[in-house]
Amino acid sequence: MQTGERIRMLRKEKGLTLEQVGDYVGVGKSTVRKWECGTIQNIRRDKIEKLAAILETTPDYLMRWQEKPDGLDLTESEVNLVLAYRKHPEMQNVVDKILDLSNNEE
Repeated sequence: MQTGERIRMLRKEKGLTLEQVGDYVGVGKSTVRKWECGTIQNIRRDKIEKLAAILETTPDYLMRWQEKPDGLDLTESEVNLVLAYRKHPEMQNVVDKILDLSNNEE
């Protein structure tokens, strides 16, 4: 998966618009679109850091310097589960109970 595809995938999973991402990063929505389409491939370091923050990932993952987010060796299915978990905070308590994760936080 290319950098632009990762940006687009994470942006959509977070329910963010091009304009919201651009405003946070400090660029126009057309620039974000160009990043996603691969028209612009050289993204400034300060912009990469802000992109990673709003997309809740690491600069290393966004820029394909590491293949898995957060440095974990996860399968694609596991990545999708984690992203779905993050996307639905209203369900996290239920999932935690089903997986008996509540005891791990004490």
